[in-house]
Amino acid sequence: MQFASNSRSPVYCTVGAPEIDGNPLIAHLPLAPETDDDAYLALGIRPNFQPKDRELRNSIRLLRINQLRRFFIPVSPVHRRALRSICTTVMDGYMARNPFTPDGQRLLHGLQVDIPIKPAITMVTGHSGMGKSTLIDRITDYFGGQLWQHQQFKGQPFPEKQLLWLRRNVPHRCTVGALCATFGDYADRALGLKLYSGIFSKIQGRNQAQYLDEIRRIVTAHHVGFLVLDEFQNLSLMGGGAKTIIALLVNLRDELGLPIIVVGTYKSLKLLRSELSAARRLVEGGYFDLERPLTADDVAWQEMCEAAWEFQWVRDPVPYSSGIGTQLYKNSQGITAVMLANLATAQSAAIEDGSERVDETLLQEVFDERMKPLHSAIRALSSSDPRLIDEFDDLFRNAWPQIDGSAGAAATEMPGPQPELDEPSCIAPAPSAVPSAGAGLQAADRNTESQPQPPGSQRAKSPLTEEQIRKMVTAGSTKDLLEILGAP
Repeated sequence: MQFASNSRSPVYCTVGAPEIDGNPLIAHLPLAPETDDDAYLALGIRPNFQPKDRELRNSIRLLRINQLRRFFIPVSPVHRRALRSICTTVMDGYMARNPFTPDGQRLLHGLQVDIPIKPAITMVTGHSGMGKSTLIDRITDYFGGQLWQHQQFKGQPFPEKQLLWLRRNVPHRCTVGALCATFGDYADRALGLKLYSGIFSKIQGRNQAQYLDEIRRIVTAHHVGFLVLDEFQNLSLMGGGAKTIIALLVNLRDELGLPIIVVGTYKSLKLLRSELSAARRLVEGGYFDLERPLTADDVAWQEMCEAAWEFQWVRDPVPYSSGIGTQLYKNSQGITAVMLANLATAQSAAIEDGSERVDETLLQEVFDERMKPLHSAIRALSSSDPRLIDEFDDLFRNAWPQIDGSAGAAATEMPGPQPELDEPSCIAPAPSAVPSAGAGLQAADRNTESQPQPPGSQRAKSPLTEEQIRKMVTAGSTKDLLEILGAP
C-alpha cells in the first residue's frame, strides 16, 4: 500500500476511559494538558540561543536574530484555555464517529445519525499581529501530526488515513464554491494525492447541498477531526452572502459532528451583530479574545518583553528593566508582532553599526527610521479614538502584508523588513465558562467602545478605500488620520 510521505504511524495508548481506548481516531492523540503549567510548556516556542552565540560572526548573528519571528510565549491565560478547550472539543467530535461502532459506520456511509453531543464552533479573535495564527499553529502542533496512517487496531484491520485537520484562509470576496474549492485543493496536498482538485468547479450553479456533500465526502473518507478557518473577517466583504458561509459551517457541525475553529479580527464579530443566532453558534464552543494590553504596566506584557529580551545576539546586552518594556509598548501599543519586530530590528542595527548594544534610545531610533510604514497604524492605537482604532487592522495589513500560513507553513503574524509602499496591498490567502453571544460581541469592541467617544463621533461604516489607506500610511499625525477619515 502506498502511504503519503508525511504520514505517521499512530501509537495507541490506554488511558482508562473506554470511549477513548476503544476509538482508533483518538486513542493515539494527546489528552488536554492536565495543569496550567503543562499547557504553558506545550504552547511555548523559544529561539535556539546560547550566550556564547554572541561571539559568532556578524552574518551568522544577523541570520539567527530572525528566530525571534518564531518566538511565542503563552503569557495570557486565554492561550492556555484555548489549548485545553480545543483539545477537548476535538475529542468530543470523534466520539460519535468511532468507526468501530454502528453509528460511526453509518456516518462513514453518509447516513443520518443522531449525534448526542454536537461539538461546538470555537472563535479566536484579536487585532492583527496579536498571534492568533501562531496560537493555532502551536495547538495543531500539540496533536503531534496532521496525517496518520492506521493499519490495524486491537487486532482488527483498519487501513485508513486520518487527516486530523483542514486549515484554510477565507478568500477575499469569498463564495461557498471558492471556500469549498480551497479545502479540496488543500486536502489533496495534505494527502499527497490528487482526488479533489477541481471537483467543486464541476458543480452547476450555487447548489449548497452539492458543496456540502463534497465537503462531507472529504471529511468522512479521511476522518477529518476539525476545520480551521482563518481570516474570517474577509466574510465582511460578502454582504448578505456571509450568512450562506455561516450556514454551511453550522451544517457541517450539526450533520457530521465536526468541530470548527474560526479565527479573525474584531471585524469578524461586527459581521455577526445582525445575526445573533449565528453569533451564538460561533462562540458557544469558546470565545478566545487575544486582547492587547492597554498599558505598559500590564503584568503579562512585562513578562513577555522580559522573556523576549533574553534572546539578544549583541555582544553587550543591557539588563532588562521596566523602562525597556515601556519603550517597547510605546512603539508597538501592545501588538506582539510589532514588539518583536522592533527588538529584532534594533539588534540588527546594533550589529551593523558596531555598537553591539540595544537600549531604549536605539529601540526608538529604529522604530522612527526603519519601521515607518507602521507609524500610522501605531498612532491609530495610541490615539484612543474609536474611529482610528477601528481602522488599525487595515492599516497594519497594508503596511506589512501577511504570510498565508494556512497551507502548513508557520504563520507568525510578525512583520519583516519591507519597502515603503507606493500602492496598498493585502495578501489574502472550555475549562472556563463560555460567554453569551452578547458578551462576546461586546468583548470584541472592548478596545473601541470602551474608549471615550467625542461628541458626534461615528464608526466608519465601510472598509477604507485604497486612496484612504495610501494617505494614512504616510500621514504625519493623528490629526491627519482623522481628517482622512472625514472626522468633524
